[in-house]
Amino acid sequence: MFSARFDGGEMEQKFRSVHAILKEHNFPVRMVAAKGGDDFGKLTQEYLSEIRLSRGVLICVCTKHYAEKTSSPFSSFEELKFARDFRLDVLPLKVADDYPPRPPSGPDHPYDQQGEAHAMIDWVFRPNVAFTDCRSFDEMQIARVIAERLLKKTKGSGHG
Repeated sequence: MFSARFDGGEMEQKFRSVHAILKEHNFPVRMVAAKGGDDFGKLTQEYLSEIRLSRGVLICVCTKHYAEKTSSPFSSFEELKFARDFRLDVLPLKVADDYPPRPPSGPDHPYDQQGEAHAMIDWVFRPNVAFTDCRSFDEMQIARVIAERLLKKTKGSGHG
């Protein structure tokens, strides 16, 4: 499952293309794409549960503001919290100069005065969790990185 701060911008479009490439090659990847009337929260819960049960990978698109604590119970912060709580495998993809991400927080932040997002990032993206620097990669190169990780995980788990 892709985890990101989607804002409709260029990075979101890039990773929607990456998702499409992987789907075209029959990889079981998930990305929330809610249309009018759809419940994106329900999709987020479904996909997180699916990767937990299948021992999948949370693909973290690490923009500068990734994992910012917001009012949404389905934010990238909450997805990362789920990954921590259930000890999911994560694949951090560095797509911004700042890594690990350092989302806004502090006394004036409406939802994260204490820096909980920074603590969550430090917990999940520990020094022994390798990231892939994708800043100069195009969609196909990023899709290959993800595909290699998913294939390695499949072979390592003893499944097909």
